[in-house]
This record gives sequence, structure tokens and C-alpha cells, in this order.
Amino acid sequence: MTGNETEGSVMGTLYGIGVGPGDPDLLTLRAARILQDVPTLAVPKSVSDGASLALEAVREVLESRKTPPHKIELVFPMTKDPAVLSQARTENARVLSEALRQGDVAFISLGDIFFYSTFGNLLDGLRRQIPGIIVKVVPGITSFSAASALTGTPLVQGAESLAVVPATYGAESLEQILDTHESVVLMKIHRVFPAVLEILERKGLCDRAVYLAEIGTPRQEVVTDIRTLKERALPYMSLLLVRKNGRGGT
Repeated sequence: MTGNETEGSVMGTLYGIGVGPGDPDLLTLRAARILQDVPTLAVPKSVSDGASLALEAVREVLESRKTPPHKIELVFPMTKDPAVLSQARTENARVLSEALRQGDVAFISLGDIFFYSTFGNLLDGLRRQIPGIIVKVVPGITSFSAASALTGTPLVQGAESLAVVPATYGAESLEQILDTHESVVLMKIHRVFPAVLEILERKGLCDRAVYLAEIGTPRQEVVTDIRTLKERALPYMSLLLVRKNGRGGT
């Protein structure tokens, strides 16, 4: 693996690796090859003492190594406070910069590395701090691609269109999106599900929607009658797949 010269020191390559929705079998061969050899693994977490779902997805690959990688944890707070976020970005960039001076680093993230991932924001700061940084990106299977496969539901066919949006959009925006596209994936529904359910009921789309949570993990759940979820607390890693032209599936 190659490195580059930056500010007088040899820097390793930063690999951004999408590890898929959580099932170890959905890790790509390229990702597995890199994870077999990379000396340092960067693991994103939402809190300093929390578990990493991305790390769970690659555990089998790491356990097959002769020598385990050095692990560094990067904390990404779940907040909109700009001061807290700025401090976290600065600290994460510092930790990664130090690790890259020792060799190659693989940053892992669930799904695809550039789809609603913290890697993109982190990368912007790193490129300003280390202008000559070498970055190689390995795409991963997204949660909604896995959801489509699990339910046996084609996302789009022919001239149909697809929208993938956070469910935290305002009601008016969500209604317009649902009116415009044949298939809609609603991400981040855990905090706004009652409001989303109300919109789907009003549009007669409840029977065209499927709920999926923690796809590819032992906690995986698929619910075809989304009305039964109204009073439940939903996990963060959950989504709704709305297919207006027929839910189909298994």
C-alpha cells in the first residue's frame, strides 16, 4: 500500500470503506481484502462509550487476521450544536492525521461510505489540513438496496423514479415527494414516525409501505403492516420503503 509525502513526513493512504447494511456476507471482496491488511482501523461512534455497528459488520474479517489492526475511535456527536460539531471534527482530524503518519488507515461506515455518512464531512476537513492526502473509496451496499432485496420489491422499473430522503423533511415536502415519485425511501424515521404514518394514511399508501429496521443484523425486523408500529419506540437504523405501483415481495 502506498503513501505520500506531506509536510515533510510520509503519510499513509486513507481508505473510506462502506461495509454494507450490517450482514458480514454483504461486505464486498475489495473491502475484505483491505481490512485483512490495513494496519489501523478508524471506527466511528456516536458516543465515546457506545458500540459501533460498523465494527460488528466486519468483526469476522478482523478475527481471521493473524495480527489485529490498531483501532482508533472517532466520536461523532448526535447533535446540531455547531460548536460541539466543530470541536469533534477538529479532534477527529487530529487523531486521523496522527494515525496516517504511522501508515494506512481504513475508516469504516455502515452502508455506502458516501451515503449519509460522516466520512464526507470528515474528508473535507482532512483535505484542508493535509492537502496532499491520498484517499481511496470502497463503495458499499446501501440499506435501501438490502431492503429491496429482503422484501422482493423492485425499487424502480422502466420510466419510474426513486427518491431517497430523510423523513425529517417537513410534511409539505414529504407529500410533494410522495406525489412525484413512484418509489420513495424514507430514512431516519425513528423520531418522526407518527407524523409520517399520518401522511401515508391520508394518501392511502400504508398498504404500499414496508418498515425495515437494523437490516442484516440479528435484530433485523421487517413489518408489512406499518400501522402496528404507531405506539412503538423505533431504533435509529430503520426506514420505510414506499412503492406506489405495488409492494409485492415476500
